[in-house]
Amino acid sequence: MAFQTKRDKGNYYASLVLFGFFGQVAWCVENSFLNLYVYRTITTDLSIVSAMVASSAVVATLTTIVMGWVTDRIGKRRPFMVYGYLLWGISVAAFTLCSIDNMQTIFGLDHAAAVTAAAVGMVVVDCVMTFFGSTANDAAFNAWVTDTTNTGNRGKTEAFLSILASAAYVVVFLPFEAFGITANKYYDAAGNQVTSPVEGGTTVTGNWLLFYLLIGGLVLASAIAGFFILKDSPELKPQRKMPFKELFYGFRPSVVKRNKYLYLVFATLAIEMMANNCFFNYLIIYLENTMRCADYLWGGYLIPMGLIYGLGMGAGLIVGVLLDKRSDKAKFILPGIVVAVIGAVGMYFFSPDFMETGQAMLWLFCLAALVQATGHSIVTVVCLATIRNLTPQGKVGRFQGIRMVFYVALPMALGSIVSGVVSSGDRYITGYDEFGHAVYTCPPIIFLLTAIVSVFAVIPTIFLMKAPEGALLKPQEEEENFLPAE
Repeated sequence: MAFQTKRDKGNYYASLVLFGFFGQVAWCVENSFLNLYVYRTITTDLSIVSAMVASSAVVATLTTIVMGWVTDRIGKRRPFMVYGYLLWGISVAAFTLCSIDNMQTIFGLDHAAAVTAAAVGMVVVDCVMTFFGSTANDAAFNAWVTDTTNTGNRGKTEAFLSILASAAYVVVFLPFEAFGITANKYYDAAGNQVTSPVEGGTTVTGNWLLFYLLIGGLVLASAIAGFFILKDSPELKPQRKMPFKELFYGFRPSVVKRNKYLYLVFATLAIEMMANNCFFNYLIIYLENTMRCADYLWGGYLIPMGLIYGLGMGAGLIVGVLLDKRSDKAKFILPGIVVAVIGAVGMYFFSPDFMETGQAMLWLFCLAALVQATGHSIVTVVCLATIRNLTPQGKVGRFQGIRMVFYVALPMALGSIVSGVVSSGDRYITGYDEFGHAVYTCPPIIFLLTAIVSVFAVIPTIFLMKAPEGALLKPQEEEENFLPAE
């Protein structure tokens, strides 16, 4: 993207950081903290988390398909980003309504009915939040990034956005978890404080009201700043005569055939993301309740999470910078898959099922998790940058929905459901709380599922490696814009 003044250049990079970072802050809440909130304050039944993840994935995909088409037709991304982030922030704050106490107070329900109502409320509000988030981020922001980048800087851009994702996790997790704001406090039957739930004991939940209000406010503030600095690409033109049938453009068999390498990359990304989603949504729950990090490590799971994903994303950034100088990007995918599989297998064996619980097991698990995160980062950075290269010009918005099908909907729905079903079996019940509800643990088998699914990503990768030189640097399909309205 060419800049006329230094101010324009500064505003562009500020917009990239602002919307990239705070979008990841909101997705951090959706992908990790909502799961923690449900597990800590509503129910430990992981099937509820799976239902929430799967339903939001479907909403995200349908929203991106429709709103991506709308942004192409109107020829604007900016209003969908700023107003979308504004409503996104408000919807994050709305999670304060979904608590057992509120359901009992508002509707006069007993505890069991209030648990069900709170769980249903979480699914509903999550879908509302996802609608605004997918409009603003998945449809508009991601199309805007493609509009304003090129083959010479997309690898670095994708890696930089990955770093922002890691930074978002640090900003969200560190103050609220390290200082115990959102953490639970556990007491045994005699009233003595303990580090984890015990049968017959009680639980005091953290200050989730403060959490949701502050995070929602930050996302809302980014929208307000966007009003002053965000600009659309000058090359973006309206296509107001584009028919409604173009909404499903990317699903046509003829389009898939014309863009075979793009869809092979989509398939590779989908399988790798599906593998990652077999465990990622449950990782904190696993570290906290199965590994019992708080028993022998200050800060509980925070240090392991920081090491795993901070260093893993750092490796992804290095790969992104290197890849911008190469035309044979697909060659990096297969090694990345192999590294991810090795790491996932290590995570499975470095667990309480095979070793004595303690710091030695934890650090071996972290080492394996870092290996998995590095391999995963390599695969995703290569795939996402290549997808931007292969997306036909003039159809960027319409292809954001296809991207969501492969990047979010299928991986999150299938990966989380498989793990949720496996993890909710009676064999993983560790006890019962003061209300007689089953307390589930999170089993290491989710990492073995991750390794198995990752192996299947090799199949489309083999075909990508056979692509002619330079075939992954530009769209196979020619631009076909619709004339703007007179």
